[in-house]
Amino acid sequence: MTKNYNFTNLDILFVDDNKNMHLLIKSLLLAMGIIKSRGCFDPNEMFRIMQEQTPDVVITDLTMAPDNGLELIKRIRRGENNVDPYVPILVLSGHTDIATVIEARDAGATEFLAKPISVGSLYDRLVWMIEHPRPFIKAAGYVGPDRRRAMRGYEGLERRDETAQETDGSEGALISSGGAR
Repeated sequence: MTKNYNFTNLDILFVDDNKNMHLLIKSLLLAMGIIKSRGCFDPNEMFRIMQEQTPDVVITDLTMAPDNGLELIKRIRRGENNVDPYVPILVLSGHTDIATVIEARDAGATEFLAKPISVGSLYDRLVWMIEHPRPFIKAAGYVGPDRRRAMRGYEGLERRDETAQETDGSEGALISSGGAR
């Protein structure tokens, strides 16, 4: 059973270097009742805006010029220039091969959604992010949501570097309430 969320107060910041995608994303967000959204045409602009005000969710494309979405994600996750490293990051991309999805995950993306997108697919992905938050991992080679989907017990040797730390994920929570999907 899917809950109906009121996203009216959600603040979305998105970046895509394509003007048509800006119009599409803005209209999809408005269709979901999200009236507070800001769009950028390049990752550096988005990063500057994030320094001023942290959004509730970041949406990014991966392939942009001169910088790309992967570098943006890594900069956010490092907390560069005091941006919130725990902000949920949704990747929208037409490049959906497994290597690209893994690369986005390993950069610290929270979720991945393949283009073309619809109101339903975007809504479902935002609901998934709310209802299935993952703990945050801080390790020497990675900062971001736990990359493992299935949370099974691990019985092997040293599943993570001893310097890794988990947080409860509350820093990156979209909405504190949740429920069954």
